[in-house]
Amino acid sequence: MPDNHPTTLPDPVREEALRLAAAALPPGMEAAQSLLRPLLAGIPLAELAAMAPDELAAMVVSLAGLAQQRLPGEARIRVLPAGRFPHPVAEIVTDDMPFLVDSVLAALAHHGRPLRQVLHPVLPATRAADGSLQAMGEGPLRESLMRISFASTDAATAQTEALIAATLADIRVAVEDFAAMLAELRGAEAELDGDPRAFLAWLAEDNFVLLGHRRIMIDGSGFRAEEGLGLLRDPAIPVFDALRDLSAVPEAARGGLLERLPITVAKANMRSTVHRTQHADVIAVRIFAEDGSVLGIRLFLGLFAAAAYNRNPRSIPMLAAKVERVLQASGVAPDSHDGRALRNILDTWPRDELFQASEAEILHGARRALDLALMPRTAMVLRPDPFGRFVSAIIWLPRENFDTRLRSQVAELLARAHGGRLSAFYISLGDAPLARVHYIIGTDPMNPARVDACL
Repeated sequence: MPDNHPTTLPDPVREEALRLAAAALPPGMEAAQSLLRPLLAGIPLAELAAMAPDELAAMVVSLAGLAQQRLPGEARIRVLPAGRFPHPVAEIVTDDMPFLVDSVLAALAHHGRPLRQVLHPVLPATRAADGSLQAMGEGPLRESLMRISFASTDAATAQTEALIAATLADIRVAVEDFAAMLAELRGAEAELDGDPRAFLAWLAEDNFVLLGHRRIMIDGSGFRAEEGLGLLRDPAIPVFDALRDLSAVPEAARGGLLERLPITVAKANMRSTVHRTQHADVIAVRIFAEDGSVLGIRLFLGLFAAAAYNRNPRSIPMLAAKVERVLQASGVAPDSHDGRALRNILDTWPRDELFQASEAEILHGARRALDLALMPRTAMVLRPDPFGRFVSAIIWLPRENFDTRLRSQVAELLARAHGGRLSAFYISLGDAPLARVHYIIGTDPMNPARVDACL
């Protein structure tokens, strides 16, 4: 009976290039023979065909050589300057773990290391007790091998190697402590009721990338940090600058910690080094005494999953109720034109603002957006962070004139006015005559600026 399912035939050009590269390998290098196809599979055909067999073989031999000795839990890293290869190269051999590629590439990009090529096979392996490689391509271990080629010669430095090593170390502690952090999240969930409990359950369903956990208890009139997990294993990492010295917490931060809300969402001062290099999100969960006073607070450090930003906020526990309260506070009839428009504005409002801003602040911004839908013009809404760490600025600009130059000029004005720096920006372009840009301006809590939002 004929097979009606199409099959993918090997490309003869690629097969010939691989054959010639394999023939150029030194005799007896079984690991290189096993690595050749998986490594070179990531090279586009046109580029592969243009490379000399000796160069391809050298790439494989070099990475296979680095893999010859590695103990479990160890990351082998080296950065090679241009010379042996046309471009500087970073080679990595480590245990296969989640977030490896995106974390390493994000760290390199954030520190100005432009990339030319990334090859990343994951292979089984067998090693002896001393870490020596016995077989590649078969065995109980799963190892990640990365070869990163840089576009700039400036990348071939000891600092680049240290950056990669620090990133891999952070990935490892986050992965190793994940089960313990998830157990802490589930434990906090069990102590709450209603929407707060449903929200923590929603986070645990792969909607929040758990990277760290720390419990801070009230110790008399002060605060005491207990053992941390993940990226917060190191007690010297403060999460918030205001918590750097728990014996001298500023009054504003103290009030925020003791607030009797079951859960608050905030941005950490620290940037995540795992998955995405952006300021990490913090889910602060209070621990209550029977009389309702706050005994302590759990800090869950991580990143909202991308899906959490794409979903309708009315489908997210706790956020859905918050949006409904904002709509009720607006006094607009739900089935009216303005009611439907306001609901759409809130559905598409910057997600971090929905999580972090108060209901009054959200309503103020949404009313401004509703007014702009009727009379489009340049406008701005500012929301200072209660702890003075940043200012959130939502600005509407004429879409027909909007470009990178205008976006940058506005960012410079905001940063200068607040005596701060641009930390992040998010652009929303639709069919409306206005473009919306959400700027985050990092500020100095010790030198707050007084800015009048006159737009």
